Amino acid sequence: MLRLVSSLILATSLAAQNPINLSPWSAESYQAVSGFPNGSWTPANGGLSVTQSNNGQPTLFYSDFDLYNLRIEGQITVTGSDDDFAGFALGFRPQDTTNLNADYLLLDWKRATQTSNFGAPSCTGGSTAQRGLALSRVQGLPAADEFWGHVDLNAAPCSTPNDRVTELQRGATLGTVGWVRNQTYTFRIDYTPNRVVVHVDGVLQIDVSGTFANGRIAFYNFSQAGVVYNAFTSDCIASWSNYGAGFPGTAGVPVLGASAAPTLGSLFQLEMTSAAPQQQIAILAFGWQPINVPTQLGGSLLVNAVTTEFLLVPIAPTKALRPFSVPANAAFCGALLYAQFVHFDAGAAQGIAFSPGLALAMGN
Repeated sequence: MLRLVSSLILATSLAAQNPINLSPWSAESYQAVSGFPNGSWTPANGGLSVTQSNNGQPTLFYSDFDLYNLRIEGQITVTGSDDDFAGFALGFRPQDTTNLNADYLLLDWKRATQTSNFGAPSCTGGSTAQRGLALSRVQGLPAADEFWGHVDLNAAPCSTPNDRVTELQRGATLGTVGWVRNQTYTFRIDYTPNRVVVHVDGVLQIDVSGTFANGRIAFYNFSQAGVVYNAFTSDCIASWSNYGAGFPGTAGVPVLGASAAPTLGSLFQLEMTSAAPQQQIAILAFGWQPINVPTQLGGSLLVNAVTTEFLLVPIAPTKALRPFSVPANAAFCGALLYAQFVHFDAGAAQGIAFSPGLALAMGN
């Protein structure tokens, strides 16, 4: 049984429920629409809270760390007048407000349904913003009307087919319910490479699976002043996901997975499927850095290996490849481990089949 060793702990591992200092965060705003100023973000309480005070175009205040495999929890209170958008951007990258290839998620909450046309420099003709909480995908440089209505208006020259906001899911109980002024809401956001889960005041609102890019978390306002973000913390969450491309053998591309998320103190199985039906010699490699190095055997090496094991596959009658234990030690919270296996297979083009990479994030 493989036990993680201290050399595999990343220096950036986070402690559970780590208070977030907002002072190093940065602000960006989208191109101004008629009469709308940039956002104004003012940290307070030693960096434990921040207030956005302008009624303006979409504006973001983004973190100094990436979001993968983190649980972010904190409070939002809207004290200002108006009835527009407050929320978050997930997977946002610096300068995405001017990036033609931007691609991130938007979690925003509208107090009341409203139709608006923001005018110059927008030429998209207006849209209707629906009351409630929603998760959307932002691509390219949407016009203000596209942010407003979560739509793709594609009106040249101010919006191209690559510029859009696509709604993915509305809140389970808050999808048609607006926020209440001066009421404090606690958000909990889990963000992994293949799943986004959002709770508000302990109630599950959003649960979307897919493939999500890494990036920052950002606080987000649109046409809404007087929004306070307070007492945010981070925690590492356990997850696993595949990356890169494998190379097929007799039974197709072999797949390396896990029977459960690698939570601290747990025991789970590394699992293999679609390996050659006859028992073959395999190599299982582990490392703390992913790579992508093509070989002359058709597949690519996807792990910068620091240790390898030889074993026989398949292990009949189950798909289990080997047991794996995670120490019950908070120091491992946030550690990342990468794995890949390759095995001899007469059905592969060059006699070797490759699995995709497996990324294991240790957490709670």
